Amino acid sequence: MFKVKTTLTAKYTPTGLAKKYKTTYQAVVSELNKGIRVESEHTGNKLVAKKIALDHLAEDLFYYSKLKKIERKFKK
Repeated sequence: MFKVKTTLTAKYTPTGLAKKYKTTYQAVVSELNKGIRVESEHTGNKLVAKKIALDHLAEDLFYYSKLKKIERKFKK
C-alpha cells in the first residue's frame, strides 16, 4: 500500500473559486459538497476526495450538477 500526499493549493479554495466565478462562497461550498460525495465513491480518504472535487470545480463550477443531470438522463 502507498500513501497519497495531497496539498490543497491556495488557488483551489472555495473562497478563491467564489472570486473566480463571481459567485457566493455558499454556492461553491454547495457544489463542493456534491463533489466530495461523488469522489468519496472512489476513495476512502476525504482529503483526496476534496482535492479531486476542487480540481473539477476549478475547471467548471457546475461539474457535479451537470454530472447529476447526465446520470438522471441515463437512468430513464
